[in-house]
Amino acid sequence: MNIYLAQDTASTSKYKRSHGFVIAYKKKNGEDETRQGFGETEETYHGATLICLLDAMELLTQPCEITVHSEDRFVLNMMKNNLEKWAETDFRNAKGDPLKHAELWEELWKIIAEKGHELEIESGHHAYSEWLESEMKRREKNV
Repeated sequence: MNIYLAQDTASTSKYKRSHGFVIAYKKKNGEDETRQGFGETEETYHGATLICLLDAMELLTQPCEITVHSEDRFVLNMMKNNLEKWAETDFRNAKGDPLKHAELWEELWKIIAEKGHELEIESGHHAYSEWLESEMKRREKNV
């Protein structure tokens, strides 16, 4: 299973932005299948990436081996290297302060742990980058 994420901008400032995802997988009969979703949030780039990933993962009903594709290297690296450690420290940093976006990190951890998902990450430009970008622009014009 692959989840491809995108936001309409990589600016780190907090403001209203669009995000979208594509879930690509093989059905039991071997056919390729995709599902997609789009949304808006008033959030930072990293916060929007987490929200987009959570939106996609809410659609998964069974334990999966998931490869998450995103250009947000920070979020992917934190997922790979720190998420489990943060769960053990109640989503607090080394100083004991709550992490930025602690509630989103915690929600992600709960989904992974409760459903038994296994995550891999792939950072950078991906197969759906251009399509997600053009679809977000198209949807913005039609609003």
